[in-house]
Amino acid sequence: MARRQTRLGDTARRIIMTIVAIAVITALAAACMIAKPWTLIGDEAATGRSASTKQVDVTTLRTQPVVKGVLNAETRLGGALQYDDASDFQPATGIITQLPTPGTEINTGQQVYEMDGMPVPLFHGARPFWRTLQTDVPDGPDVTQLEENLQELGYFHAAPDNHFDWRTREAVRQWQAKSLGLKGDQITGAFDPGAVALVPTAPIRIKTVTAKLGERDVSPGSYTGTALHVEATLTATQAATFKAGDKVQVIMPNNTTIDTTLAAVDQGGQSTGKDGQVTSPSARVDFPDQTQVASFGATSIQLVIPNNTDETAAAESLIVPATAIIASAGNTYAVEVVRGDQLKRIPVEIGLVANAQVQLTKADGLKEGDKVVVS
Repeated sequence: MARRQTRLGDTARRIIMTIVAIAVITALAAACMIAKPWTLIGDEAATGRSASTKQVDVTTLRTQPVVKGVLNAETRLGGALQYDDASDFQPATGIITQLPTPGTEINTGQQVYEMDGMPVPLFHGARPFWRTLQTDVPDGPDVTQLEENLQELGYFHAAPDNHFDWRTREAVRQWQAKSLGLKGDQITGAFDPGAVALVPTAPIRIKTVTAKLGERDVSPGSYTGTALHVEATLTATQAATFKAGDKVQVIMPNNTTIDTTLAAVDQGGQSTGKDGQVTSPSARVDFPDQTQVASFGATSIQLVIPNNTDETAAAESLIVPATAIIASAGNTYAVEVVRGDQLKRIPVEIGLVANAQVQLTKADGLKEGDKVVVS
């Protein structure tokens, strides 16, 4: 009897467990019919989301539209018509009794300033004069340099060499008498290096006067060359694009133009010696014919540099602001475009860069009117 009751109890438990399992399965099936998880999986596959797409608050982004057209075929730059950097004269060895006027142009043999009541004329050469030159000195390149200056002034009539002989002495005597105004025993035929203001090349232009009358052992001031040239600051991209020999048009203050070429393009990055600062990229334009610019003096001008005009450059293409370009390793580039409430990064290839705009030669998935993020 007891065994029969036990079998009846086991049967009841099995029936109850079966009923509970059926109820759970039924509930899960109903939940699936409502949620339809297979549609979520399909939607995920359809959107094709990848690491290049991200959800953002697009209202906080600065954007500009992608446009289609031909990129401007020229780059305009502001520049300066200027003289080369200034250099200081060597200190006077006597008392300064007369000073030059800033802006004065001085050629070989002309007075730069006055010392101890005597004119100090301009000589030029690559080496400083370091010794008194007279007939008993050893041969040297400073003798050649002296003879070259005296020949330019019409006092030395032989071929310059490194030997100081009687002809050199006679040329110095004539120079002392006629150019310096010396008399009697002052005409020695010996050349004192402190008697001249030496510069690398002549003529020069006085830039500043820093000494005061009556001072000694100080430089009278600074000087530059007389040739004007143009300097224009470039961006790093422009410095990588332009090169010496490229055509350029210089627009002068009176709106006249000079067609010429770039003399040099400097990539910058050189230390200035000031708190870790470096030089900026720049372009230079020289003027072999100084009559074209001499009347303007140092002033602001404009440069117009044509970009390349090959078929690729002239074709219509997508154009974006330069600040939209994202540079990556390996000379690859991309832009970020707004797609609804998402931001998608699209790889691009770039062509011309001009006036803060960039030509895109390849941009799969990008179209005119898209909004790209700019910095």
